[in-house]
Amino acid sequence: MITKGSLFSAAQFQEEGYSGPVQGLTLEEADNYYRLFFDTLGQSRFEPGPARISLSAWHHRHRWAYELATHPSIVGAMRQILGEDLVLWAMQFWYKEPNNDKFIPWHQDINYWPMEPAINASAWVSLGWSIRENGCLRVIPGTHRSVVEHISTGDAQSMFSEGLPGELVDESQAIDLEMSPGQMAFFNEAIFHGSEINSSNIPRVAFSVRYTTPEVRFLMDEWGGDTSRIRTFLVHGEDTLKRNESIRGVVPEE
Repeated sequence: MITKGSLFSAAQFQEEGYSGPVQGLTLEEADNYYRLFFDTLGQSRFEPGPARISLSAWHHRHRWAYELATHPSIVGAMRQILGEDLVLWAMQFWYKEPNNDKFIPWHQDINYWPMEPAINASAWVSLGWSIRENGCLRVIPGTHRSVVEHISTGDAQSMFSEGLPGELVDESQAIDLEMSPGQMAFFNEAIFHGSEINSSNIPRVAFSVRYTTPEVRFLMDEWGGDTSRIRTFLVHGEDTLKRNESIRGVVPEE
């Protein structure tokens, strides 16, 4: 096991496929969004339990979630990674209530995403404490240079039905991206990453946002499952290509 903390570095992102953690939200902001998360779940943050609603695409329905997805710290880093023309296309909360026995297998995101060309940068943001004991994000640096075909996990505890073949994953090189409230890390669409179960009494409350550029076309006919969660929002710069007009999102008013 390796633990590591760093500041955001575009050079590290290009070389190793990720960068961070770095403090992106203030402690006050993190605490406020942590409260709003549990309010939206309909739970007390002091008595966290399993989520009973979808944790995907809250930025379509809640103004606070859209503002969180487009926080200046996220947009500023994305401009360094992707350039001035930025498209937000997905948001997902990654919540593990205390003693949640589900894990996310080692995988590459691009395996699940029909987009052409394959350009993406993700921000993964912790609103509370994200530590090894409650299933923090894990990455394997330098694994982003090629795309590997995924196979069935065959494990009922896995949150994903498919993941990377075990023989291709060298866990001795894994980095545990432990984060305090408001910290964030960035990674690309092909780095090996995953997380383990929450074996603690501490809820893990985090979210990811996905950014790309206007040149990318989303191949919606090849996208399985619920496609309503895929919407594009021009967050910075211009979109002169208009390749995804049919899935353009609307910023929520409230």
